[in-house]
Amino acid sequence: MRTQKGFTLTELLMVVAIIGILATIGVPSFRSLILENRLTSTANNLLGVMQMARSEAAKLHSTITVCAASPDQSTCVNDANWSAGILITQGDDILRVVPLRSAGVTITSTRPRIDYRGDGKTTAASFTLNDSRGDDFERVIQVNAIGQACSGVSCS
Repeated sequence: MRTQKGFTLTELLMVVAIIGILATIGVPSFRSLILENRLTSTANNLLGVMQMARSEAAKLHSTITVCAASPDQSTCVNDANWSAGILITQGDDILRVVPLRSAGVTITSTRPRIDYRGDGKTTAASFTLNDSRGDDFERVIQVNAIGQACSGVSCS
């Protein structure tokens, strides 16, 4: 009597079919998870930039400007599209360059720049972050008149 080693062709085809079914179910969920993480990460970076700029304005008792960056990130642009990155400036001096290039995420604002005064106050603005999934998955960040930036349920 011989003992059989290995798999039969039928067993191998069944395993390949099961792997194919699991991949069909799992891959779209994984793609959605990646897109969600990109959008959340970009929103958190933008919130951090606003909070840092407000803090610097209060610390230095000076006006700190947060603006949309040019594609080479060397100057501010007068544009509502902030997807190329952000500059934090004090007068003509660039304090920080924040590249926000996250694949497929677009950032639009109601204002091309935000000026935080020495007391931390500013003019209200909002940012909308979108990706390829459309408006159902957008994130909105609001900056109120006293300079606080918030997103989602924390804005209530």
